[in-house]
Amino acid sequence: SGGGDTQMGAVGLGAIKIGQTAIIGGSFWQQVVNISHKTKPPEDMSIRVNPHIVSNQSQAEGITFFSGIIMQWFIDTFCKFEKNEAKQKGISIFKLLEEQSKDVPIGSYGIVPIFSDSMKYGKWYHASPSFLNLSLDTNRCNIASMFKSIQENSCIVSSINLDKIQKFTGIKIEEIIFAGGASNANIYPQILADTTGCVVKIPKITEATALGTAIVAGVGVGVYKNLEDGIKRVVKEDRKYYPNMDNHKKYIKLKDRWESIYKQQLKLVDQKLVESMWMAPGLNLA
Repeated sequence: SGGGDTQMGAVGLGAIKIGQTAIIGGSFWQQVVNISHKTKPPEDMSIRVNPHIVSNQSQAEGITFFSGIIMQWFIDTFCKFEKNEAKQKGISIFKLLEEQSKDVPIGSYGIVPIFSDSMKYGKWYHASPSFLNLSLDTNRCNIASMFKSIQENSCIVSSINLDKIQKFTGIKIEEIIFAGGASNANIYPQILADTTGCVVKIPKITEATALGTAIVAGVGVGVYKNLEDGIKRVVKEDRKYYPNMDNHKKYIKLKDRWESIYKQQLKLVDQKLVESMWMAPGLNLA
């Protein structure tokens, strides 16, 4: 009978067992973990829970807002020279920027991107879009380091959301299936592995929602015996990334630092000194 877009995408990634975890890295980044339908949602409403299309399962879902959109905004606004260079070399702008930023150290020289907050479903709003802790040292604060900081930020916020899910479900996440446009990059998946401390698996087909829909339709018309059969026949793994645990320890500290800074940035919205990047309709901060 079908299901929601994220749930169909989970099928297209082969994520139909309890505990399996996926991150869809598109315009928004969605972190989903399959849980028992008997699991109670968190009382603080930090994470939302949706029904899976698999019987007796739900999905805990965190969302990192506008991740892909923010990256595109950054490229379109600040990287016109790099876009021309990439065109001349016959490569994607993303590949060029990853190559230029590959030697930027963890933490991007202290640059702190302020865009999406971690998931707070009960009171959903974000700080004003910002880059904090910039410097006038062009060797440290430049296109490459700002690009790397955005990559790290997407992974840090996603990791915080997964931490919240692990806390209220008791599920220990050790592997993540990573899909969507960001998973096609070379360095992004490694940053995600290092940030979360998890093995990151990339499927051959990363645009998974259409594939999941095809699998469900195939079950419906008898092409496949069941979802497991369909997944076994068409969902294939492409590559894996293993976490560097020394890097992971550094990212744990960066996560704590980012959360402390973000709380202060939200206070500026509360005081109506700056405008929120996005606020849930009807939310009143007065």
